[in-house]
This record gives sequence, structure tokens and C-alpha cells, in this order.
Amino acid sequence: MKYLSLFLLFITAASPIIFAQTTPNFTTCTYEDIKARMLLYDPNTEETLAANENFTQARVAEIQQNRLNGNQSSVNATYTIPVVLHVFHNGDDAYLDMDQLQSGLDIINTDFNGWNTDWNTIDPAFDSIKASLDIEFCLASIDPDGNPTTGVVYYDNEEAMLNQIELTQYSWDNYKYLNIYLPKYTNGSPSLFTAYANLPSTVLSDDGYAGITYSSIRWGYGAHSELEDGQEWASVGTHEVGHWLNLHHTFRYGCSSIGDEVDDTPPTLGGSIELEGCYNNDFSCELATNGSNYMDYNHDCKKMFTQGQVDRMTAALELPSRITLWSEENLIATGCAETVPTTFLAENNLVNVSPNPASGIIRFSFNTPPQQLFIYNIQGNVLANSLTKTSATTIDISSFPAGIYYYSAIFSDGSQSGKFIVQ
Repeated sequence: MKYLSLFLLFITAASPIIFAQTTPNFTTCTYEDIKARMLLYDPNTEETLAANENFTQARVAEIQQNRLNGNQSSVNATYTIPVVLHVFHNGDDAYLDMDQLQSGLDIINTDFNGWNTDWNTIDPAFDSIKASLDIEFCLASIDPDGNPTTGVVYYDNEEAMLNQIELTQYSWDNYKYLNIYLPKYTNGSPSLFTAYANLPSTVLSDDGYAGITYSSIRWGYGAHSELEDGQEWASVGTHEVGHWLNLHHTFRYGCSSIGDEVDDTPPTLGGSIELEGCYNNDFSCELATNGSNYMDYNHDCKKMFTQGQVDRMTAALELPSRITLWSEENLIATGCAETVPTTFLAENNLVNVSPNPASGIIRFSFNTPPQQLFIYNIQGNVLANSLTKTSATTIDISSFPAGIYYYSAIFSDGSQSGKFIVQ
């Protein structure tokens, strides 16, 4: 179902939340409220909303037509998004370890790719329209200054931990990284209010406001999570990334035909967080409700996106505020290049690199000779371009400063990328 494009969407359908520490009430957020917040950053609000939605609708129509024509290569793209996690704590309080941080990201990757264990338990009424997006959210291994990083930054700051200061002041370039901010609470304790995210906007990306803010007490599973292993409330992260990729709540505008701008999500009433069940508000608009949809509010039943939602997110990835993130140049610059998906890679096209780490020279050997071999630095600049067409080649790296470098071998049936270290 379809509805007007919004600028900022919160995990609740709350009334305007100006400061993170104010208490939300669970009433419907009006279009006027959304537009008023948008005007704080963009005086050309109407033009921004219209341009985003016009592009999205046109691109979705093209994707769907290509699918009908059997042109799968144009609709089955794969994506990698570099991520930085900003963790706000006070000593040990809310200090998330790497295992818990990675588990939260693993949940998002699992959900988006349809690897969740309940993927095959979706109501038969909606099983035929479920869909996955071939995407990986990768912890960056290179920071904006070109230095190695774990993709996690810790801030020992009690006010920040309680989301009482502007957390986006710590943002990394929003055109290169998905910034996820992890205070202990987004809106005070105790609270059902878990997170909020922004829809695509170049204005927000320019000013550093384009990320996701998420209560760390519900990020993944671990010592500082209040969730039990497997509890689906943790998939609220998937819900928020859905907003970041231009999805709206399935219940937006209730039974109105305007809806969430997606044709295959049935209209439903909603807006209140439901802690149990998949069938809350079922038939509230005289149609079966897709209660297991990630963009609904059934926090213990999050299983699927529809094909229409995946098409909309695919279009969003081509908007100016998102398209740079998954470019090969950016994946090299952020250290996620080795996860760059290939169109097709035959088993015998494997690349062997030695020594690694290296100094002076580095040798590449191939099971099948490539057509070309590129060497990049962390800024994405090509340092060497070899038309090898041989089973092995040696590159002089004596002039390369110590650091991380990347290669891309181009074969007739695909490509393979990886990285090596110069000592």
C-alpha cells in the first residue's frame, strides 16, 4: 500500500520528539509534524520529498518491469554497506563487547538475506510475496583518516550514554559509512522506545544526521543486553535499517489507500508496540494483516520483507545519499572491499597472494589467468594495472608505504577482490 514520503521516521509512531530524553507518547505522528522537523534542516522540504519519491516510484516500476521481462541480472544486484558503531558508556555500564556488537549486526545481515530460522514459518497468505535483499553490513576496517579500525568507537561519557547530548557530532562521513549510535537508552529508562532512524536525504547526509540511534540494551545478545538469545525484539535493528532504506511502517495511514508506498503490504491499523503474537490488528482493515513484517510493531514476530519492500529498498540504494556507500571505490577506502560481491566467479579463478604481509615484491598466482590485475591504496587510487593474462605475476611494491592495499583480478566470467599488507 502507498502513502506520502516522509523525512524522519521513528521506531514508534510517536508525536514529535525534539529531545531524545523527553518521554514519547504513542500517538500517531502527523505529516505536518514530520515536515516541521524536516524544515529544521531543509528549507526546500516539499521539493526534497517530491524528488525522492518521484525517483523511487520510477525506479521501482523499472525494476518490476525488468523482472516481468525475465531480465534478472538488472534486479538481482548485491550490496555491501560499511558500518561504524559508536558505543556510549560510563565505565562498564553499557560497555558492549565485540561479541555482542557483532551479534547485533549478524541479526541484521541474517534478516535481510532471509537466513532467519523462522523464514519458513511465515503465514501461507504471505509466503509467496516474501523476499530478501542480497546485502551485507560490514564493520569498517579503515577509518576516515585511513587508519586501521575495528569499526567500533567507544566514548566514556555518561551524558552521551543517556542520549542527553547530540550523538551525531561524532559521525563519520555519512556518504562512506552507515553510522549507528548506541547509547544505553534512546529515551530514558525504562522505555519501550528502542530506536529511531532517518530516511534518505542528502541534506541529512551533508550535515551528519543520516544514521540510526539505538538503545544498546536491545542490541544483539550479551552481558549488556536485556534480551534473551533468539528473542526477536533484537530485529528492531532490521526495522530501523528498513527506515534508513526508505521503508515506512506498514500501518502508516491505517486503512487509507495511500499507505506505505508499497503495493503488496496490506493496509492495517497499528502504532502500538505489541510484545507478543503475529496477528495483532489482524483484519483491522478487512484484510489479513502481514503481522510478521519487519516494518510492523509486533516485536516478538519479525520474519519478512515483501518483494515490494525489497524493490523500494533497492531503489533507495541508488538515491544520492546512499549510492556512494556501496561503490567499489568506497568499499576499498573503508576496508570492506574483500566482501565486494562478484557477478560470477568460477571455482578455478582463485587468487593466491604471497607473501602477505609483504615488502619489496608481492607475487600473485592464478588457477586461471586473469585479463587484468588492479592494485589500489586505501583511498581507492589505482597504483598498478597489469594486463597479465598469465598464471602468475610479480609486482614491485618497494615504493609502497606500509599499510593496507587491495587487489582486484578481472576474469572473463567475473572478478575476485582481496587485500594484502605492506610492512
